[in-house]
Amino acid sequence: MVTSTYAAEDRGLLLEASKDGHKIYLLGSIHLADQSFYPLRDVILNAYNSSDALVVEADVIAMESDPQLQQKVTQESFYPPGDQLKNHIPPELYGELQEWLRKRMIPERLFSRMRPAIAMITLSIVEMQAHGLDPNAGIDRHFLAEAHRQVKPILELESVLQQLQLLNSLEKPELYLKQTLEQLSEMDQFVPRITGAWKAGDQEALYDLIFRQDIEQYPEFVQLHERLFYRRNREMAKKIQTFSEQHGKLFVVVGAGHLIGEKSVSDYLKAAGFNIKQI
Repeated sequence: MVTSTYAAEDRGLLLEASKDGHKIYLLGSIHLADQSFYPLRDVILNAYNSSDALVVEADVIAMESDPQLQQKVTQESFYPPGDQLKNHIPPELYGELQEWLRKRMIPERLFSRMRPAIAMITLSIVEMQAHGLDPNAGIDRHFLAEAHRQVKPILELESVLQQLQLLNSLEKPELYLKQTLEQLSEMDQFVPRITGAWKAGDQEALYDLIFRQDIEQYPEFVQLHERLFYRRNREMAKKIQTFSEQHGKLFVVVGAGHLIGEKSVSDYLKAAGFNIKQI
């Protein structure tokens, strides 16, 4: 069992960006975690507590209490009645999905109307949950819950709907769905490596796991990373700069993949004149 003392000594991925008296803390999130990640070390907690506002990719907690938004999310996630996922992907790929669902004892009907890219993300989440990780324990959700409880200002870089629309606009989503199904067998190795790299604050190891290995094994993932990371990173960095002009100190929580390597949020902020250091 991991003790609280051990968790508090985990570094996590925390960067500090400063420019003209303004300070931005950038915390790389693991969207699914477990209680071994907590409590976070004091440097992270102090950075959050001293900040004027929390900045996140999307406020999922607000979405969960908004019935109209939930309806729109459902519309983006599923095909309308009468249409099905199997109508949009090759039969052999649907057969692979059915086999995985049987293995996990998940009713096929839960996926039958799901759009391909949404199915791709859902597969990964379900498999990571099967390996002990929980979206409710995710780093971003942890701070969102705190900010809602404290009525601390929450600023969104995107929105849940924007993220779903982006996924649905991917070209050849069936290709990424197939590759995701192939990768699920590697979760036994992936989960401890990604959680260990985050806890160690090891940017190089995180980059290997999130980007380099994918690209080496599946060259087509270059296009996926361009859509899911690099373009978004540029826009996120612009918004963070705008928010920084309005607040003296910000605490930003985004997926760890957005903060590492070239064309990352931190890379764009550095190009805009911010001094970046890992703390």
